Amino acid sequence: MLLAKPRTFVNLSGNSVACLVHKHDIPLSDLLIIYDDLDLPLGKIRLRQNGGSGGHKGMNSIISALGSEDFPRIRVGIGRPQAEEQSINEDAIVNYVLSDFSRQEEATIKPVIIKVAEAINYFLSQGIEAAMSKFN
Repeated sequence: MLLAKPRTFVNLSGNSVACLVHKHDIPLSDLLIIYDDLDLPLGKIRLRQNGGSGGHKGMNSIISALGSEDFPRIRVGIGRPQAEEQSINEDAIVNYVLSDFSRQEEATIKPVIIKVAEAINYFLSQGIEAAMSKFN
């Protein structure tokens, strides 16, 4: 098992992931990417066997660098910023994603971190399909 956290900007994480995958000859089915997702409510997680980026720039980078969407992932919901106006611009989203959790959000997300760790262990021991059945 190899655990890695790229030290690049999220938008460029594909280069780091591809380098590790090729250097260690990791089958894409054994790769597990964990990332935040604006489209899931805060605290929800979703495991997927494969799929597109859903507009996530880090996932776009990884998919592009690997030349494939066929790898497991865990999406961790952070929700979307709340605003009184109808649309939220890109700057507001970037600020939201990069900001710290509020105390209330921390109370929601702390147990999720434990759940994600359990999902990772389950993925490692039982595979993605079993993990999806248990945690989705």
